Amino acid sequence: MKTISGHVRDVIDESEVALSAMQAGFLNLSAYAKTIQGEVSKRARREVAVGSIVVALSRYEIDAKHRVPLSPRVKLESIATRSALCELTFTRTQTVRSQLRQIHENERLVEADVLTITSGIRELSLILPSALKQDILKVFKGQEPTLVLDQLASLTLRFPARYLHTPNTIFALLRPLALNRINLVEVVSTYTELTVIVAEKHLQSAFSVLSKLPTV
Repeated sequence: MKTISGHVRDVIDESEVALSAMQAGFLNLSAYAKTIQGEVSKRARREVAVGSIVVALSRYEIDAKHRVPLSPRVKLESIATRSALCELTFTRTQTVRSQLRQIHENERLVEADVLTITSGIRELSLILPSALKQDILKVFKGQEPTLVLDQLASLTLRFPARYLHTPNTIFALLRPLALNRINLVEVVSTYTELTVIVAEKHLQSAFSVLSKLPTV
């Protein structure tokens, strides 16, 4: 059976704001204990006193301050932007998978500055320059796209390989965009790159936000 301390830790670990405030030493433990008393009691299946929650928070605060920050400081090597992009999505059928091979036979597509192909369980999505849209439609001749989005842009963030084993690296890079309410159409990642796709009208705002991240 989980202890009161265990339930308290679970509750605070589910709140980014509370955990970050605790790690920074800004969290008012008494006030916070009162706000989560109901949830802790619910999970413990019995009434839990505020004092008991405060004690549990005090103990956890010591450990939390020595943990890796929820949002690590990630330093970028560069930011590259591209505009005039589009996205096409097709249902992932055997025919579509067979036609996909033809992309590598199209010189214009192979040499495109931006060409991402994401194969999901039921869908196949491609992001490419709008000028090459007709080339893709020819590749998938006879297939009706389930989605066609124009006027898109990309921002590619390059970062050192050492961040591969740093928890929440991707979270730290996407968090500023979320805080600024910038909608992400797609997110594509590789070993040392993270590319976000946004509407062209949001490109300048997204670049302004991401350019404030520290650099190497």
